[in-house]
Amino acid sequence: MYIIDNADIYSEEAKDIKQQSFIIKNNSFHSIKATKMKSSLMKMNVASFIMTPTHVMLDEKLPNTSFPLLKQYFIKNFLQEGCHTIITSFAIQYEFQFDEELHKKRITLLNSPVDYCIAIRLPLEKLSTSLIRKCKKEKIAIILLEIQDESTINDIPWGWIREAMFPYNPILVPTLLTKEESRRKLILKQWNDVLGKEKIPKLSKELLQKTPISIKDLKKFGLYPKRGDLHVGGEINYNLYFKNGIVAEQSKILYDNSRLAIMVHKGRVITTANHVTFRPGFGEEIIIRRTSLFV
Repeated sequence: MYIIDNADIYSEEAKDIKQQSFIIKNNSFHSIKATKMKSSLMKMNVASFIMTPTHVMLDEKLPNTSFPLLKQYFIKNFLQEGCHTIITSFAIQYEFQFDEELHKKRITLLNSPVDYCIAIRLPLEKLSTSLIRKCKKEKIAIILLEIQDESTINDIPWGWIREAMFPYNPILVPTLLTKEESRRKLILKQWNDVLGKEKIPKLSKELLQKTPISIKDLKKFGLYPKRGDLHVGGEINYNLYFKNGIVAEQSKILYDNSRLAIMVHKGRVITTANHVTFRPGFGEEIIIRRTSLFV
């Protein structure tokens, strides 16, 4: 047992910083206090840093390349960015490809140094009740839907889709194929109007690649609080940022990602300012049992 003392925790939702101390036991947060702890246990004073949960990012284009290049890719895009969990997808054009492509994706991730959650990507017009049932069976909770034109949104039998989704309720995420801004706005408006009316579990906009996913979306996906939160009983996953990278602007506090000092995952120091430990196969698949638990 030991104590993480004087931790300034950045809250994305509250947009503020609060001070807490943690007792660590059996590689989990055993106790959390809002004040400095008086104890004979060994203490790790982190008063010089800002502490946050590690990030979750979407990356649909993991390269299929040699090990040295793949290692550099993971280090540059995730481990040095305070990210130790990714959402990555397998793509299909037809439903019969589901099992084979999912198997291939899992094989390619066996040596992943970061935890991963598998999503599926397909054209919106290929969405069906039978495919939804496959996603429920395999616990694929995130469905990325390619949309070229807003008119296709009205062609889907949303009532049947909603019934097939229950009770697992995978989350539908729009992926816009057009770059024309006016068209993108029309598509997203139609998406939110139609799916909102039909009460379909969804995100209202696209997810950005290689960018920290918001707490709001992590909650909808069912990844929170396993990811995105520091709580009693949770894994020891956190980032420490140098405080001189902080900029305060009224109630909003921003921190500079380039000032990452340390990333800890499952109690192990993975990244420091001068070194990254690359552990192939250290990552595990995260299975989402229930979505929208804290929404």
